[in-house]
Amino acid sequence: MRAKKRQRQSELQSLLDDNPFLTDQELAERFAVSIQTIRLDRMELGIPELRERVKMVA
Repeated sequence: MRAKKRQRQSELQSLLDDNPFLTDQELAERFAVSIQTIRLDRMELGIPELRERVKMVA
């Protein structure tokens, strides 16, 4: 795994810990990557999609 990917995934984890309501679109724009890249990163990190994150917070 490249350092850039590890760094992005680390930041992704932190952002979603702070705000689980961020969408994949918002995250993709923030990291300047595709939505698919965000989805793959979430899958690798075991982070559920938005609707599941919202259920966990509610």
